[in-house]
Amino acid sequence: MAPEGFGWGEKAARKFRQEVIDALNTPATGLSPQRAMEVARAVLPRNTVATCDAGASRLLVVQKWEAYGPREFLTSNGLASMGFAVPGALGARLAYPDRPVVAFTGDGGMMMTIAELQTAQREKLPIIVLVFDDEEIGLIRVKQEIKGIAPHGVHIGGVDWEKLGHAFGADAIVVETEQALTNALAAALKSSNTTLIAMRIDASGYVAQFNALREL
Repeated sequence: MAPEGFGWGEKAARKFRQEVIDALNTPATGLSPQRAMEVARAVLPRNTVATCDAGASRLLVVQKWEAYGPREFLTSNGLASMGFAVPGALGARLAYPDRPVVAFTGDGGMMMTIAELQTAQREKLPIIVLVFDDEEIGLIRVKQEIKGIAPHGVHIGGVDWEKLGHAFGADAIVVETEQALTNALAAALKSSNTTLIAMRIDASGYVAQFNALREL
């Protein structure tokens, strides 16, 4: 353990972690991505194994999701390619057949790996997929905005997630409130089927969150 002083030590680490969490609590209209994560952590069991995709939502997931043991949080680091969360969750389901498995992904990452829902059904590997639906490639939009560039080539909305999930044999629902998300997660935990939960979120705070994390 690092000695106390000079910004090191357990107290300093705990303080810094709280500062990061506070910096992400930006105002929102409707369901915010940060509250969605807090709801998910409150509802899903302590032993849940989580996977996380790349993208703007990853900023929230890695800070707001608390894992309690090794190999309970899996993400694509380094180049952080999009599309990891769902196939990663299928791998986690194989490794941990008796534990809940949740995949956190943006709508862009989900569209890249949507066919894995059919794999989940065919191989009987039920998972919970939480989609942050902000109708855009959020991280690219954020970087464009920070550089003063008008949004270009990032809009991807218009997906009927319920029909899409049902087409692959999964349970599927779209939620827009914290209570609806709570109910959907509770139902998913009781289901023996793969469940796709699309969360219509307000992503207006992403730029402020991105800048706040850079300044800490």
